[in-house]
Amino acid sequence: MQIKTNHFFEPHFLSEKLFEIAEMSYEFGSPWTIQQFYEDLLNEYSNYLLLESDQLVGFLGYHSLLDEVEVYNLCVITSEQSQGYATLLMRNLEKKIMEEPYRQVFLEVRCSNKRAYQFYLTKGFEEISRRKNYYSSPVEDAIVMVKKVGIEERNE
Repeated sequence: MQIKTNHFFEPHFLSEKLFEIAEMSYEFGSPWTIQQFYEDLLNEYSNYLLLESDQLVGFLGYHSLLDEVEVYNLCVITSEQSQGYATLLMRNLEKKIMEEPYRQVFLEVRCSNKRAYQFYLTKGFEEISRRKNYYSSPVEDAIVMVKKVGIEERNE
């Protein structure tokens, strides 16, 4: 397994692959369309870590702006889950975060996705709020989580 960034791939090709992985990974199918992935790949603040063996088997998508990072997709195809690949993607994100002056990482998770929620807790995230009826198909609340990173500067 190796981790690559989205800069190794052409956006049209990659948007289709990201959609396929998300469609196979999320219980209710991909929350994004191919077009949304494509547009996100063109966004200067978007980044993707791609998990590849002989094919793409997972990815982590995130935005980085100023001192914050928002993880908005973390997917590993079902047949490859429970092998530590999500942890590998998160570790690589943490390495990238340490290279920049980021202070916190945010993410949202479906209330019903207990497995992901527990995973994020083990990675140092904590629940800070809920967004009522945030998800559709089916309608469901989102749990907002944050992890503090970097060195806290003190104002003295």
